[in-house]
Amino acid sequence: MSIHLCVLCVSVAFFFQPAETRGQSFYNFRDGFLDRKGSVTAMDLRLVEQTNTTMTFDFLLHSSRNDSLSGRLRMPKGTGPFPVAILAVGIETGKEVVDMIEGRENVILLGVDYPFEGDWDFAGFAAINTTFRLRAMGFRTVPLLMNCVDWLYGRREVDRSDISMITVSFGSFAAIPAAVIDPRITRLVVVQGGADLSLVIAHNAKRWGTTMPAWLAGWLGGAILAPFEPSKYILHLSPRPLLIINGKGDSFFPAESATRLFEISREPKEMIWHQSDHVMPGEKELIKELTNIVAGKLYNRY
Repeated sequence: MSIHLCVLCVSVAFFFQPAETRGQSFYNFRDGFLDRKGSVTAMDLRLVEQTNTTMTFDFLLHSSRNDSLSGRLRMPKGTGPFPVAILAVGIETGKEVVDMIEGRENVILLGVDYPFEGDWDFAGFAAINTTFRLRAMGFRTVPLLMNCVDWLYGRREVDRSDISMITVSFGSFAAIPAAVIDPRITRLVVVQGGADLSLVIAHNAKRWGTTMPAWLAGWLGGAILAPFEPSKYILHLSPRPLLIINGKGDSFFPAESATRLFEISREPKEMIWHQSDHVMPGEKELIKELTNIVAGKLYNRY
């Protein structure tokens, strides 16, 4: 792709994105997402597994905005109240993460499937279309994650004082806004994620097969996904605690991204570095390692 076409792509994508999201503050974005939220109209549960201590369901949540979100729910048997971990782990893994977590049978686990539609294609002009589809997915997912909290709040088994949002990788670009906006989320855990989406996109441009220059891909992607930029939200999380866990060998989220997220956030906060590369779907041993780090910090008292 020539530089002239690249500049044209930037101009078209930026100036024809919805005007209401250009140059807005955290408060504008927060109010916009709350306006989109609606309420839960139904929660369909289908039992998929049962043990002596837990019951696992596939769920489909329906909202009054004529939208829905699917996922998996593992509930401890008993009356509780039990702490909750909402797992937003990205596009590929989705609800499958619930099955990868062993133990912690006194914690309610709710893993969501991000509603991304279409191919993950960043070659040529397809990159713009893919990024706008990510944007559309985010505008759906942030309110739907808050709808999940609505439903959890109506369950007697739920400890309302202990609801964590745990997000991994690119799941963070929708989960961080949802966790910050919804005060019922009592803590946020970001695993292998970070701030500055432009930096992250530029860092991964070659890996994804983007044909425009990396800096341009980063600038363009950051402009389109501006409503979800973690740095717009993270300083508003306090006084709720933040835990960031990042890998020294993470090839997807550079260290600068995780460090920036930590630096601009407010206390209470903690950062933990581990040695591994970026977790990929199906890497059960690494997922178990990261789960143990998170669980050790959050749930050792259970």
